[in-house]
Amino acid sequence: MARRLLTVATVLVGSAAQTHATEVIRVLTNIAPPYQEMVGGNLDGTSTRAFNCVMDRMNHRYQVALAPWLRAREQVRMGLADGVFSIAPDIDGDSPEGKFSLPLALERWVWVTSVGGGTLPVEVRPGLPVAAVLGSNQLKFLAAQEAITDGSARSATQLLRMLAGGRVAAVLMDEAELRFAWKEANINPAYLKVTFQRYMPLGVYFSKTFLAAHPGFLERFNAKVPHCAAANMSLTAGERRIAIEAAQQVRDQVLASPLLISSLQASWAIDGAKSVQQIMDEDHRFQKNRANPNEPLVSSVVDHPLSDAFTRIRRESGGAVSEILLFNAAGVAVASSPLSTDLWQADERKFSMTVPNGPDTVFVDNIAFDQSTSQFSVQISFTIPGTKPGTVIGGLTVGLNIEKTLTGS
Repeated sequence: MARRLLTVATVLVGSAAQTHATEVIRVLTNIAPPYQEMVGGNLDGTSTRAFNCVMDRMNHRYQVALAPWLRAREQVRMGLADGVFSIAPDIDGDSPEGKFSLPLALERWVWVTSVGGGTLPVEVRPGLPVAAVLGSNQLKFLAAQEAITDGSARSATQLLRMLAGGRVAAVLMDEAELRFAWKEANINPAYLKVTFQRYMPLGVYFSKTFLAAHPGFLERFNAKVPHCAAANMSLTAGERRIAIEAAQQVRDQVLASPLLISSLQASWAIDGAKSVQQIMDEDHRFQKNRANPNEPLVSSVVDHPLSDAFTRIRRESGGAVSEILLFNAAGVAVASSPLSTDLWQADERKFSMTVPNGPDTVFVDNIAFDQSTSQFSVQISFTIPGTKPGTVIGGLTVGLNIEKTLTGS
């Protein structure tokens, strides 16, 4: 990512209204709109607000200083600072000197070409010159793809000027930088074509020394991130449209099954008569025995014919569909692929934002990042209408690998 470097460090101090810790956590950052930017003399930005929110909810005192990115990361690796935000993991691997948090924000990497030049993913049209900002993860990505990088630029603005001058066929950059760059380059965006390539998580890189001295800190920090970073993890309007269309294709296949209505009716006849406490007890038993195929609560979901149908749909999607879950009007899972982590869904937004709101409801959740697989996913949930007009008999959640969905790969 191209970012402007500051030569003078500016210190800003933040603390929670009530704090359990007297130690001040020292973190570094740099100006990179819209993630970190100065507004009215104060450090602001999407990542900054998310970081402040997490630290305040943890009741920790903290200090933020501005420093050049390379110096900031080196100080963290040497243990001279506790962390740096918001940066992306290196394409060529994580460093053993620290660990990354869950993302505070996302970069959206896009290919930019001139209108009429077509889209240019490296895998589709090899052999043409492309470019990215010097030192950026985008440039490392292009090198890993063995792309022809015919020179690179020191800024996103220079990249667009290279494209406009015909020096390269396409440039790879963060979409957020594109909005600033075309203004600085005095280029009409109507003459540019933008194609999604991938997301890149932007998190806090904490030093190994700090984490060793504060066991459990990263886990507690990550537990607060989903709430504090929610505004930064939503789909754009265009992404949302594509994702809903993909999920609707799955929903339509499920609605066409002759087993759907009868399965939901049969499960509701049982679960609809149970108290919430009874269902919660069964949910606890389900989670405790989830790996046991002989547990009746588990086998009833795993062995359901619709679970097999869901597995087939996922397989035929080529990895774009990562999850399909059917639940009844009580929020109890009826069928799923893969096996759901919980039996009861009524305490989650996939239920609370659909079934109580009536027929024809669609709920699109935020982007979720799995650090173990480095995959981004989105859950889209629909109500399942009953046989009588205006009634709801259950809900369906479709999980998408959102990068595969957006790129069509």
